[in-house]
Amino acid sequence: MRYFSYLFFLFYIVFFSATSSFSQTKAVSINYNVKLESIEQQLFHVRTEIKNLSQDKVTVSLPVWTPGWYTIENYGKNILKFKIVNSKGDPVTYQRTLKQTWEVATKGQETIVIDFDYRATILALNQAKISQDFAFFTGTQLFLQVGGYRNNPVTVQFDTPNNWNIISALKETSDPKVFTATDYDTLVDSPTQMGKFDLTRFEVDGKPHYFIATPAGVFSQEKTEIFVNMLKKMALAHKEFFKDLPYEKYLYFYFFTRAESNAGGALEHNNSFVAFAPNGSSASPDALIGTASHEFFHIWNVKRIRPVEMWPYDYSRENESPLLWVSEGFTSYFGPLALYRSGIYDQKTFLNILSNLVTNIENNEAHSYISPAESSASTWLGYDTSVAFEISYYTTGANLGSLLDLAILHDTNGEIGLDEVMRTLYKEHYNKNKGFSTNDLLEIINKITKHDYKEFFQKYVWGTEGFPYEKFYSYAGFSIKRNQTNTPVLGIVPFINDKGEISISEVLLNSPAAKAGLQRGDVLLLVDDLEPQRRLGQVFEYLATKLDQNVKIRFRRGGEEKNTNLKVGSQEVTRYEINEIQQPSPEQLKIRAAWLQTIPKANKQSGN
Repeated sequence: MRYFSYLFFLFYIVFFSATSSFSQTKAVSINYNVKLESIEQQLFHVRTEIKNLSQDKVTVSLPVWTPGWYTIENYGKNILKFKIVNSKGDPVTYQRTLKQTWEVATKGQETIVIDFDYRATILALNQAKISQDFAFFTGTQLFLQVGGYRNNPVTVQFDTPNNWNIISALKETSDPKVFTATDYDTLVDSPTQMGKFDLTRFEVDGKPHYFIATPAGVFSQEKTEIFVNMLKKMALAHKEFFKDLPYEKYLYFYFFTRAESNAGGALEHNNSFVAFAPNGSSASPDALIGTASHEFFHIWNVKRIRPVEMWPYDYSRENESPLLWVSEGFTSYFGPLALYRSGIYDQKTFLNILSNLVTNIENNEAHSYISPAESSASTWLGYDTSVAFEISYYTTGANLGSLLDLAILHDTNGEIGLDEVMRTLYKEHYNKNKGFSTNDLLEIINKITKHDYKEFFQKYVWGTEGFPYEKFYSYAGFSIKRNQTNTPVLGIVPFINDKGEISISEVLLNSPAAKAGLQRGDVLLLVDDLEPQRRLGQVFEYLATKLDQNVKIRFRRGGEEKNTNLKVGSQEVTRYEINEIQQPSPEQLKIRAAWLQTIPKANKQSGN
């Protein structure tokens, strides 16, 4: 009895001593305030307040890039009037040790407050912009990372004009101008928009989704209703891959205007994506849904299932990885596959997309010299600008996704496909808080199929051997047909200038462009009614219907906009078609049924 009492006494002393000691050490608190300082001067004022410090020094830094857009932007160049004070307003000593890193002397300072203005002049996927009607940023531009406290929860308060609305991927609180994030990575991966915009709320699987259209009124209510219904079906099809939607809410930010830099198109985030689209009058739901499906699959692939080289992100430098053929390529495969499974695309449309992948690859000589893994690792050399000799890991990776899916289905007798590989990566890597390597991916495929895919990787991932399409597509009872066809020729070498516009770097002698009077340095604005900026693929498809016909080219030379008529030329290329074979075997039909399955009708109805 005395022994028990003694143990109890020791327990009491130890427990309450520990509790008392713990209560005296407060957790470091990080709070941000973002104020719309000046609409005219396009200035945010950002305040970072760090409380409960007890160390001699702390390091703060600003990212140099935005994950998903593989270019160095050096956001620190937009900072003005940087200063640090303590809780009494007295200056605190600091040194700028790197281009976007500051070391702060915090000995004796429990609280420091960091203030700066940020000039926001560019509307783009990886930039910040303040205009007369709205303001937008993604997080990497404004929020300082506090060294050693990356995983601390943070609070953000916005100070905006009373007539400006706020929509953010950050978590709401009871105060409409105050939001929270669980950690720094969530904070800088959460786009925020203020001002005037159209907002449509809908539910999928009981979770709120928001379609944000800017400028307000540009995308009609009729188109919005059609597009929202498509987004519902799309989201449910993606849910079928992983059996869950891993977010509390999801936001679709759409700007129906040109990006003001080469960062146009679309960019994924943890629970949102941002996209640039043609102006509302010419934009259609059918044309928008393909990009939406691609970005939505990124919820899992690259935002959560991430290459080991990007786990965690290093915001201070390039994060090279040989696995973007998986992160972007598989996404480019599963995006249209989800639209097929949802019923938005029919089989012909889906197979045409795969056929175009083959055509693109087989007509690009660079595939004989550059592997998908090499292309992935070198993307930082020219992610959003043209380089002399390259392949697309989007295209090649999507093609590899299709071939791997068919090979895995074949080796498992139609029971398991690439879906299961992605689910395994999600469970074994993201859920265990780690990235994946090429060897991890290879081991998962080998384990699922009970076959060794090392030779496949050596030939087609690390190597440049030609793809045996007939072999893989025959597994599902399809054949490859080759057709000689004419494709459009303009006779220009385009490039993306620093404003994100399509400029002409070279006009070929005696070409259609030369005969139309186009010159080096001209900026292409319209091809008939199509904007070529970040949509060269759509323009190319349109021009294929205009061979030997005139199209109207609107361009800018110097500061003057001009028009000219151009007669579209042509050249012969090999196009590839994926067709069903006659009299497929039962084994082929089984694999085809597993590959081209659709989601159950009951699931299609669960979007509200």
